[in-house]
Amino acid sequence: MPGPRKKAGKPAGDVPELLDLGEQLAERRRTLGRLQQDVATAAGVSRSTLHTIEHGGAGVRWEKIVAVADALDLKLQLVEE
Repeated sequence: MPGPRKKAGKPAGDVPELLDLGEQLAERRRTLGRLQQDVATAAGVSRSTLHTIEHGGAGVRWEKIVAVADALDLKLQLVEE
């Protein structure tokens, strides 16, 4: 089975924090060698929702973002600037 491609897609949004979050999740997925469909299934979301998250799209419920992070063995955390 082929591994994930290292192809950058067009951003789905213009909020820097969402773009950064999406890139971090996508990079983690690629580092683990997992396909979008695999992670989406593990997180209980559609592949298109995962794609939207990875490309910084707005309007995705936080529960879904948390589920994706969990599927990648990550925890979301706020940090003080």
